[in-house]
Amino acid sequence: MIDSVRAAGRDSTETRPLFAMAFWPSLVTLAVALVVGAFVLFTSSTSLGAIVPTLAGMWLAVHQVPVTVSDITLGVLPLVPTIALVAGVAKVARRAGGEGRPLFELRTLLLCAVGGPALFTAIALAVVNDAAGRYTIGIPPPLTAFVCTIAVHLGGALLGLAPEYWRDAAHLLRIPAWVDDCARLAGRALLTFAAMGLAIVVVRLVIRWETLFELVRAGNDAVGMISLVVLSLLYLPNVVIGAAALPTGAGVDLGPIAVSLFSSVPGRAPGVPILAVLPQGPSPWYLLPLLAVPAFVAVRVGRRCASRSLDLGPTVTSVAVTAFLTAAGFTAAAFLAGGELGGFGYAGADLLELFGFTLGWVGLVGVLAALVLQQAGESRAVRAARRAEEEAPSGYTTYADEADAIDDGVTVELDPVDRPDDAAPSDADEPAAVDAAEEDAADTGDFDALADEPTQEVRPVPRPAARAVPRQAAGPAASKRERAIADIEELDSYTFGQEAGSNDS
Repeated sequence: MIDSVRAAGRDSTETRPLFAMAFWPSLVTLAVALVVGAFVLFTSSTSLGAIVPTLAGMWLAVHQVPVTVSDITLGVLPLVPTIALVAGVAKVARRAGGEGRPLFELRTLLLCAVGGPALFTAIALAVVNDAAGRYTIGIPPPLTAFVCTIAVHLGGALLGLAPEYWRDAAHLLRIPAWVDDCARLAGRALLTFAAMGLAIVVVRLVIRWETLFELVRAGNDAVGMISLVVLSLLYLPNVVIGAAALPTGAGVDLGPIAVSLFSSVPGRAPGVPILAVLPQGPSPWYLLPLLAVPAFVAVRVGRRCASRSLDLGPTVTSVAVTAFLTAAGFTAAAFLAGGELGGFGYAGADLLELFGFTLGWVGLVGVLAALVLQQAGESRAVRAARRAEEEAPSGYTTYADEADAIDDGVTVELDPVDRPDDAAPSDADEPAAVDAAEEDAADTGDFDALADEPTQEVRPVPRPAARAVPRQAAGPAASKRERAIADIEELDSYTFGQEAGSNDS
């Protein structure tokens, strides 16, 4: 009985994170959408009977599903709610994943992450289909709705699990470590572009503050002005991504309005205060120095890739992969930030130009910067890599380094060999003057005088059994120090044997 209760408790503990992963982010999203929808209907003097279709439409809009109202398709949806939802899903996935969970158990977690939201999307599509006959709301394509929902929640779950399980997944998929470094470089490059886009938006809003206030006052009352300000904040990431595309040379369109670093075509824009950043005349001249931004990013990428390897092939490959990931990520972000804007037409950056220009800037300039840094050696990281390569061990130990290689604290002594009695010189035969001459020859380096002396036999001192290192120990399993000691002993024994043989002869 106790075992069954413990098993049930364990099962409930293990299934609780799965239920939280499947339903908690969706329920929070629906609760926030309910409050916002009720406030919008109340301020617009609309009956609360439309709260259910409004809630369904807001659910689809949060997942970047295009919404059609009165035959006007709104494909440019604010990114702030979507980013908040992705962050919430990532946080729940990180808690549900825990630490040390095997990779095969994460499949259930990922299925729960997309299963629950897909169920709510199906309900929302049914509600919109039912309300299409009573309200001016269009039915989005079901495939698009499900794909967008799965992409948002699956992406958030993967972001939450990546810090803990990315290395295991990379090892399982046999992804090289340098690809991970390229992805990190691409992420930093995208953050640099985003920071520059935010700076452009802030500077333009400061310069055109009069137009900004006029658009805010167009809301008439306090509720209308607050609504316009909130709407502008919700669309801030969309505008930042569009502004970040300008330094690459790509164009940004808003229906009839076209903006780039080199030219601009003014026109009528929607009355949203954040769109005060759009120029009303020729392209400002102070935007041209922004071309240095992608060059700076490319030089940083080239410098980083050049510091990893001094070979041409790996350096070019790393820069190319980083450039492709940066261009792909930038294009995907611009795709999410843009879309159809009702009767204005397409709004957003030119995706083909953005991908090509980003790939060209980071790829070509990055490779050129890496080659220059490798040849000139001006980069500290490149100099460190070159110095490490020059100081790398050659694979063998020279004779001058043998003392350091085998210095293990054991002293080997060579005892003098006792000379035979018949070979020992007597004091009568050798006067003291000969001894003095021999000492002088030894001190002054007179090798000719010393060469006349008879050769003494030198025998190696027997080593204790505990300290002897047999030759068989110098096999593959022996350490480098043991192999070095065995080689030196073999060389010494061979040399002493040669000397002994010459003396015997």
